[in-house]
Parts: sequence; structure tokens; C-alpha cells
Amino acid sequence: MKDFSNILENLNETPPPELNDHILMIDAMNTLIRSFALLKAMNPSGTHVGGLVGFMRSLGYINRILEPTRIVVVWDGKGGGSSRKNINPEYKAHRQNVKITNWGLYDTKQQEMDALIGQLLRTQDYLDCLPVHQVSMEKIEADDVIAYLAKEASSKNRKVTIYSSDKDFLQLIDKNIQVYSPIKKKVFDYTNIQDELKVLPENYNIVKALLGDNSDGLIGIKGLGIKTIVKEFPEISSNPDMKLDAIFESCEGRTYEKKIFSKILANWELVEQNFIMMDLHDSLLDKKQKDHILDIIKSEIPDLQSGAFLHLLDQDKIEGITKNTEAWLEVFRSLTVFTK
Repeated sequence: MKDFSNILENLNETPPPELNDHILMIDAMNTLIRSFALLKAMNPSGTHVGGLVGFMRSLGYINRILEPTRIVVVWDGKGGGSSRKNINPEYKAHRQNVKITNWGLYDTKQQEMDALIGQLLRTQDYLDCLPVHQVSMEKIEADDVIAYLAKEASSKNRKVTIYSSDKDFLQLIDKNIQVYSPIKKKVFDYTNIQDELKVLPENYNIVKALLGDNSDGLIGIKGLGIKTIVKEFPEISSNPDMKLDAIFESCEGRTYEKKIFSKILANWELVEQNFIMMDLHDSLLDKKQKDHILDIIKSEIPDLQSGAFLHLLDQDKIEGITKNTEAWLEVFRSLTVFTK
């Protein structure tokens, strides 16, 4: 897998309109873990290959229906999340002892993690045979890389689709950035996202700061729900420039009305911390890391290596990704290269 040296080259130039550039960004660990947990696929030797096979099927499906011009697969870097754990040690801490699968194949969490890591590394081998870029940066989560790349691409009027079930990405939606949810099998863009969130995407992180996120181990304000937020702070559904401090200021003048306002003020430090932890607009990347990321999209898209891909399937005793793997592979051949 190539490091961050060559993927985002021409983002510094606005493309001519006829290029119709469309970058598909894959939240790799999110996709792999979901496939690993849900797909019980085994090879003839009895080895679980669900993560690998499910990942490839998902990639092929979203490539076929969206027809992007470039695919960037983004992995969490080694030690990813350390910067957020420095802010809040409880960040994702609960995941360490909870098994991903619940269907009895793995007796212990360690066995499960060993298998997951093995499928992760093998998935990267398969991806090396496809005309896609793989990206990872040490100590950086995929969320931060995807967010920065997506915002940079959007600023140059390039269309971006983020493939992930992680709702944190919904805060990034704008006129050029959309999110495909593999759980709901639906594209969320600026025309339909408010129906889903009940608030503007620009303000979604304010909502999450108040409610917390159980999946990340972040505690919110007890007794507060989305309906109350929308009712008591209507600006959150209408003002794209709303700031978190507006919630504090509103609560200060209304503590006599309802207990929830006093509760928000009493837990304001927690709310501010949650906002920082989940904010993908003002990322935790420093300038050097951002500059490094902007050097990524410079290389040409790798060639499709169908023979090598099929050889890996043979080595792993996997009959195929689909009933016709050769045809599945050919769909990737249409991917283009961003060139001046």
C-alpha cells in the first residue's frame, strides 16, 4: 500500500467543467468491520473471509452505481485516534473489550482481532491490484483524512461521495459533498439531509455535542433529545452560520423556564469537549499533515491487474467475489486519471 505521497494532485486547480470529476472516498475500517461482523463467508478450508469478501462486494457495488472517476480508500493510521484520546481517554475505550461478531466463530476478543487484522492486510493486497488509491497516515483517523480531502475537493468544485455508515460525516454535506449510507442504501446530499437530521448539516455537530455519541463513548446531556433541541433552538434548523456559543447564550437567559437549560449550562465543559472531539470541519491535523495530504492526489491511478487479483483469490481458496468476478473487475477499468 502506498503512503501519503501521491493522491490529490490537481486539487489546486479548478477542473474544466467537461471533466465531471467525481471522487469516491471509502471509509475503509468502517466498511471492513461491518463486513467482518455480518458476513459469515468461509473458504473451503474453513477460514472466515467475510471481511475481505464483503469489502470487495461493497466496493464493486458502489463503484458500479455511482460511476466515480477516482476512488480513494482511506484507512485509519497506526495509533489513529490518539489525539482525541489525549482530550478524552474514554474515546472509543469501550470497544476494546466488546466483540465485533456475535455468531460464535471466535471464542475470544483476541482471536477475533487477530482474524480481523489478517483480513485487513489481505484486503489491502487485493486493493493493490485495483485502479484505486489507498491512504493512511500514522496516528491519524480516516475521518480526519477523508474530511480534509473532501473539503479541499469541494472547494475546487469537485463532486465527492463519502461511503460510510458513520454519521459524523453528515456534517460535511454541502453542494459538492454527499454521503452514501450502506445501512440505509441511500445517498444523502444537501437536498434531503435536513429531512434525515431535522437540522442543517452545518449544525449537526452542535446536536452531537449536546447528545453525545454512544458509539464513540462520548456522554451527552441526559434527558435531552433531538425534538427538544429543534424546538428550543429553532435557529439550528435555519441558520447555517450558527455557532455553539449561541446555545450557551440562549440557555443563560432561560434557566427559569425549564430545567434542561440549567442542565446544559452545568455540563457546558462536556458539550464543548464533545464538539471538539466530533468536529470534522476544524480538523485535528496540523499544517504539516495537511500539506502532506495535499501531496497525495498527484500520482496516476494504478493499472487494473486482473490476473494478480484472480491469483490472490486462488491462493485464498475463494471461488469469487461474485458469480462473474472477471466482469466485476472490468467495471473498475473505466476509472480515469486526473490530469492537466
